[in-house]
Amino acid sequence: MSHDSTQAITISSALSGSAPTMSSREIAELTGKRHRDVMRDIRVMLGKVEEDERKFARIYQDRHGRDQQEYALTQDLTYNLVLGYDPVLRLKVVRRWMELETSAEPAPKAKRTRKPSVTAIFKSRFAIARLIGLDDNQSAIAAGRACEKKCGENPLPDMGLTYLEAPTQQRTMTATDIAQALNLPGKQPGMAGNNLMEAAGLQTFKRNKRNKKVWTPTETGMPFARLCDVGKEHSDGAVPTYQWLPSILDVLRLHLATATEAPPFAKKPEPVS
Repeated sequence: MSHDSTQAITISSALSGSAPTMSSREIAELTGKRHRDVMRDIRVMLGKVEEDERKFARIYQDRHGRDQQEYALTQDLTYNLVLGYDPVLRLKVVRRWMELETSAEPAPKAKRTRKPSVTAIFKSRFAIARLIGLDDNQSAIAAGRACEKKCGENPLPDMGLTYLEAPTQQRTMTATDIAQALNLPGKQPGMAGNNLMEAAGLQTFKRNKRNKKVWTPTETGMPFARLCDVGKEHSDGAVPTYQWLPSILDVLRLHLATATEAPPFAKKPEPVS
């Protein structure tokens, strides 16, 4: 059976209503590992989570027509398996699962559309965020965003989670704190800090109904961001508020030192001693 055949079986299982799976052979191809080594890793992992490996075993025919064994893992078990792999290899598996979800999504029926389950989307996106190294706080932010995009609602404010605290050992900074730490000029340090982070590609904004800027970290900025308020109610809905880890200062100093365009304030900041 070819690699294409393995993909066809995986996708068809999702379309037929059963849980989509990823074969051990496909995991081996994505990660560059030998199939027998992946099989060994799977057996060890299934033993630790007290799952019967026979439930996941299946037979395929190799190029010589001989029966061979492989494993077919569900999404959660696949993620559990690759948690111990190199981050680059993990990302390949995550991207393949995202392709699988897109390919396996059934066509909408005429005159009737059904939104995906908020629970399923949140759980899936939270797991992906944790897999690529985000902490619980950042993972909840990303999962909530995905629910709002895919399902039209963010479950965090609905659950009354109006405040998520960053880990106590992590000090965070506001845009004003950042501007003061970098000695940015001007009478509005908060604006200067936000504009500098935007110029460095760390955040972007959309305007709300009152035409005020609502700042959101970009993918580049997300590792430095922490969500502080996920349900601050205004007339136009919940407004997320982010603060920043002190490590963002090094990134901004590098940007100021290497930027080819003038920084977004009137004069250069005073050098930091």
